[in-house]
Amino acid sequence: MQLMLVLLPVVGLPIVATGYVLRLRGLQAIVEEKRVHLQGLDALLAQHLQDLGGYRGLLARYPGPAADREGQIRYLNDRLRGYTDQVAQAFPGVGVGFFSLGLNAIITYGPSSQYDKTVGMTIPRDHPGWKVMTSGTASTVSGGQVRGNIMNAMLPIREGGQVVGYIWANELLDAIDQQARAMRSAVRSMTILGFALSLTVVFFVIAQLTSKMEKVKTGLAALGFDLRETIPPIRGEIGEIADAINKLAQVLLETQSMHHNILDSLSDCVITVDASNNISYINPAGCELFRCQASEIVGKPYLKLFLDDPSFSNLLSDTLKSGREYRGVEFDFLLPHQTPHILASSSQLFDGRGHPLGVVAIIRDISETRSLRMQVARADRLAAVGEVAAGIAHELRTPLTSIRGFVQFLQGSTDPREWREYGDIIIREVDGMNRIISELLSLVRPQPLNLVPADLNQLVRDTLFLARDSASQGRIAFVTDLAEGLPKVLADRGQIKQVLLNVLVNAIQAIAGQGRILITTTAPSRNTVSVRVRDDGCGIPEAVRERIFDPFFSTKPTGTGLGMAIARRIIEDHHGRIEVDSTEGEGSAITLILPGLPEREADES
Repeated sequence: MQLMLVLLPVVGLPIVATGYVLRLRGLQAIVEEKRVHLQGLDALLAQHLQDLGGYRGLLARYPGPAADREGQIRYLNDRLRGYTDQVAQAFPGVGVGFFSLGLNAIITYGPSSQYDKTVGMTIPRDHPGWKVMTSGTASTVSGGQVRGNIMNAMLPIREGGQVVGYIWANELLDAIDQQARAMRSAVRSMTILGFALSLTVVFFVIAQLTSKMEKVKTGLAALGFDLRETIPPIRGEIGEIADAINKLAQVLLETQSMHHNILDSLSDCVITVDASNNISYINPAGCELFRCQASEIVGKPYLKLFLDDPSFSNLLSDTLKSGREYRGVEFDFLLPHQTPHILASSSQLFDGRGHPLGVVAIIRDISETRSLRMQVARADRLAAVGEVAAGIAHELRTPLTSIRGFVQFLQGSTDPREWREYGDIIIREVDGMNRIISELLSLVRPQPLNLVPADLNQLVRDTLFLARDSASQGRIAFVTDLAEGLPKVLADRGQIKQVLLNVLVNAIQAIAGQGRILITTTAPSRNTVSVRVRDDGCGIPEAVRERIFDPFFSTKPTGTGLGMAIARRIIEDHHGRIEVDSTEGEGSAITLILPGLPEREADES
């Protein structure tokens, strides 16, 4: 009975509401169908009048005097009455006709057998036809008019850009109301019948459901205490539900066992703390780390376990209070028996409704990993120092050997010309060593950036002026394609020009004979600008392409191998990047990409 009382409005109200909506929608559909139907008849009449040439075309053929209003009305009536009668006969109950604004008279009203007496009459001043002719827009209205209580669809007649009358098609509202009453009666009967049938079906369904659900209810109560319990077999769809619940309980039992096995087998320490700050679980790895038994600390406040280490205590406390999660926090974990270096994470635990249950913390001892990492870092640093030292030794040994040879020679020479000649060579070799040392210092001890808003196109033009001096006269053709309206860049002008000059000089040296270098600037995105230097030289072999940014690596006999390393360092200091695209034997393209300065900051500068 309780279910019946609950389902009575649940079942009954939708049926009643559906019947009510159907009645309203049905009435709207009838009215809309009539409106569309009448507008369609207006369109037929308008097309017929247009085919005849309109009022003006018809009156142009009127044989009588232009001032003869009555004669013109009769003439138009003779030409249009047949078609309006034909339309009215095809659609019984419908009235159609034409009105002329110039003659201020009804021209025809079909069926003429009923409404011919209205021909030549005007319409009242409050008739909606005047509004249609004044506004020049079609309208459908309902109410009392010339024919009576009707729905009237009116369409203005336009000739030469002016409204010269209107067309109407109407139907008595009594006919529409009669159709609506028949529809309402049918909907009411079907609603009552559906309501009665629904209550009968609901009664029998409820009787069957209640007995089966009682079995499910009893079985679920047992499962709440022991997942090994099962719901007894039941026939039908409820039985399928009961079987699904039994299978779900079995899966939950297996999952619970699997989760315990997984947590127990983890090498990382897993600890859960409830909302009351008490430890609710610790796995064997945690017991081993803290050298304790689970039975000794489960249910105890976590502060007793972590009191000696405020870093981890504060991490758990913050997660409990604010819900903030921590991932991969490294610190030395203070314990009575050791101080391991750990990687700790903490996050909230939630129940099925999303309510917080507490915090889970995962602790990983990475002391050994950290030690290995430090050893690898030291080895990498030693390898880097060794590589740089080898490069320095190689670059300085040749000029030192030359200087030593010249000095030994000059020790036995008294010829001033030899002293001047070889002295100049010694000075050049010393200058070369100074240049290597300066470039090395620039690489390892970069100068501070003097950042100012700069026009990339202007930097290219200034650098190109300097680069032309490095190219043989007429041997290299420089072509520029500089995009207009590029965003400015926040850059150290001198250092960016140094990078551009280095790239251009490399491109010049890569071309053995006649060649061409194309310099292009673009804005790859709204926040970046780029300059691309493309040459048609020898290209970079694929085997050494990845090493061009290594210090002291060079494919040129006289190169120091520091230019591109310094260039990349400068571009990265500007938060940009360098891209290399090269095909051996066809040429290379070096692209410098820099962040653009926002327009507002550029304007302020």
